Amino acid sequence: MNIAELEARRTERKAAATRAREEQYAQDLEALDALETELGDGAVSPIDLAAHSAGLPTMVVVRTPSALHFKRFRDMVRRAKDGNTGAATDLLADVSVAYPDPDTYARVREAFPGVHDSVGVVAIRLAQGQATNEGKG
Repeated sequence: MNIAELEARRTERKAAATRAREEQYAQDLEALDALETELGDGAVSPIDLAAHSAGLPTMVVVRTPSALHFKRFRDMVRRAKDGNTGAATDLLADVSVAYPDPDTYARVREAFPGVHDSVGVVAIRLAQGQATNEGKG
């Protein structure tokens, strides 16, 4: 294959990937809008995923945790030995994912192993009443 053919093939592959991401993003944006309408604009925050993978969303939407869940998180943090608060943050993240559904989110976690940490951080910010920049986790 010559360079022009390789460049054309690469350009088409990237264009197809962009079209697929845009289609998925439209679905995700609808879900975000519905959650903002249901829960309130300041009660949810999206985390954009760095890359699009077929069959996965382009974002995770985090909801403000309930007072009860946040209290449990704080109690676990206070009892944590040696500053190991990972279990508490994981628990908070578990209850704070508003979108996607749990099965899809499990696949997101496989593709983006650090996303659960970001969800926990955003959940803490929301519980503290701190706005997060849309799309930034």
